[in-house]
Amino acid sequence: MGQQAEIDALAAQARAIEQQLKVIQARIGQPKAAPPQAHRVAVVQTEHCVGCGACERVCPVGAISVDQVARVDGAKCTGCGQCVAECPRRALALQEV
Repeated sequence: MGQQAEIDALAAQARAIEQQLKVIQARIGQPKAAPPQAHRVAVVQTEHCVGCGACERVCPVGAISVDQVARVDGAKCTGCGQCVAECPRRALALQEV
């Protein structure tokens, strides 16, 4: 097979592959944009908080301070939920914002 014949054969294969891709893309359609995800932050139910500090100790970003009751800095909170899991009084919950 000559060099030109090989080039022609490869070009034909490339066209066939392009056609197959068009068929696949038509079947798949355009991907839909993911809806924006809500951000979660911890909130304190002060009536249940006894100020033990367990949540403050486990917060990986230092978003919680305790002075009689826990307070969460919503700007720092990443919504990881470690404080919620640690609280013995269940005084913390995650809330979507």
